Amino acid sequence: MEASSNQINWRAVWQRVQSLGFLVFIGIVAAGVALVLFLPAWHRRHNMEIELQRLDSEVIRLESLEKQQRQEIEALKSDASYIERTARNKLNLARPNETIFRFESPASNSPAAKR
Repeated sequence: MEASSNQINWRAVWQRVQSLGFLVFIGIVAAGVALVLFLPAWHRRHNMEIELQRLDSEVIRLESLEKQQRQEIEALKSDASYIERTARNKLNLARPNETIFRFESPASNSPAAKR
């Protein structure tokens, strides 16, 4: 009798091992399916977050540029000395009977610069 109960115990243990193995197999398959389904979505989300960060920095840069340009517009509308400086620096304009001297640094390829 003891031998038959010993066999039953081994059979019960073997059935439990088989059922645990089946559950582990099902778990691995479920994890694989989840990985296949959700990995592309996660990758797409990650790329979108990177793009969002790039666009946020671009918005900040453009807002700063807009602020600078608005200040320049206001200065051009109201500040006569700013208008004169801008005309002299950007447009190379001068007042009547005024001579402009421009000094440029020597070119690095010239023989005088090599000495």
